[in-house]
Amino acid sequence: MLDELENENEEELPELSPHFAIQPNPKSDLKVSAKYVLGDVNVPTFCVRFDWHDKYIAAGCGDGTIRIFNVFTGKQSYILNQDMEDAMPT
Repeated sequence: MLDELENENEEELPELSPHFAIQPNPKSDLKVSAKYVLGDVNVPTFCVRFDWHDKYIAAGCGDGTIRIFNVFTGKQSYILNQDMEDAMPT
């Protein structure tokens, strides 16, 4: 089943580091799948934080922006530092 998921989403996701791998537990009845991908997979994310009510998640990105996403919809709600002249990672 893991091979099927990898083939379906192979073009959408960036390559994983060889140091990290997801190994399913064959004895578990729980199935885990990604609901959505937040942000641009081509821009590195350096840190993420949830708000106090767990409605939003903020991501500090390598292009200097801070992107804030609604966790329930998976859509970007706000973007900060978008038009910086000298973009630096956040």
